[in-house]
Amino acid sequence: MPDAPEDMPDLLARAAARDEGAARALVEKLGPLVQRIILGHGTLRHECDDLMQDIFFKVFRSAASYRTDSPLEHWVATIAKRTCLNRLRHHRARPELTWSDLTPEQQAVLDEDRSHEDTSHKGEDALALIERLLATLPPADAWLLRAIELEERTLADVCSEAGWNATLTRVRLFRARRRLKQALIHLETSSP
Repeated sequence: MPDAPEDMPDLLARAAARDEGAARALVEKLGPLVQRIILGHGTLRHECDDLMQDIFFKVFRSAASYRTDSPLEHWVATIAKRTCLNRLRHHRARPELTWSDLTPEQQAVLDEDRSHEDTSHKGEDALALIERLLATLPPADAWLLRAIELEERTLADVCSEAGWNATLTRVRLFRARRRLKQALIHLETSSP
């Protein structure tokens, strides 16, 4: 017989006391809720498992701070939301790329691009420059742009791998392109 909702705090207490069966049962019961929260915060599917482990580690570690006057699901959801938001903040704190950060070859690629000269012989330098610009973006944006623009994968393939619907993916792609353009404009305005 499945545990009643009032047994959830008992499961948490037993899991905090290193009862593996209780921990598994708690993860099984609350895993779908935590996964929905993680995916709702724009996390890629392959990052989901790591983030879920972090969240449940925090849940078990801070079990003593759980107050039984509120549902356990709400408390766990709060921990999950805060963990996801902290991850997003961490990934947004990406350094901006300036002209002086570029190698002379990468600077030449941008100079030649501005003068509309043939840059086909500078492919490796151009790719290195693109990768440096992508590194200034949040990881999900950089991954999406690499998949669609560089690897020329289909939108359906990317949606399937990321676990996103097509509309969300189109919106993310539009925003990622805009962020990349802003990074390039910032880079060009920092040139001498």
